[in-house]
Amino acid sequence: MDPAPLTAADERLVERAVDAAEAAFSPGGEGRFDGAAHIVSAAVEASDGDVYTAASLPASVGRASTCAEPGALGAAVADGASDFERIVAVEHPGEDGDSFAVIPPCGVCRELLADYGDDVRVVVRTANDEVGVVTTADLLPARTW
Repeated sequence: MDPAPLTAADERLVERAVDAAEAAFSPGGEGRFDGAAHIVSAAVEASDGDVYTAASLPASVGRASTCAEPGALGAAVADGASDFERIVAVEHPGEDGDSFAVIPPCGVCRELLADYGDDVRVVVRTANDEVGVVTTADLLPARTW
């Protein structure tokens, strides 16, 4: 995967995801769970420029946990959005960290994102620790459905 450089709009979306992560973060002992919670947040920009954010939802039963990307897409769809420009997920550094990290979508989220458009820009961090943009189609190169 060879990501393209971030645009100013991509960088603004990363900042919105960081803001959401800061707002949702629950340090250990202060929330519902023993450890820190809401480690990942996502932001999605609809074609009209509206931005929607969400946090991951950890659960005591792991399978019930949800990623942040479906929450952001769900908020957008509930507001009437149907076309999307870009999406990003960021990981909160936790109680001991000092910097947020862009993270690529998991396999399930890749499938979900592709259902909402093959050309949606996805901000990712590669194995080489580079941050850039790919499309949803780039994330699933062998998808045929």
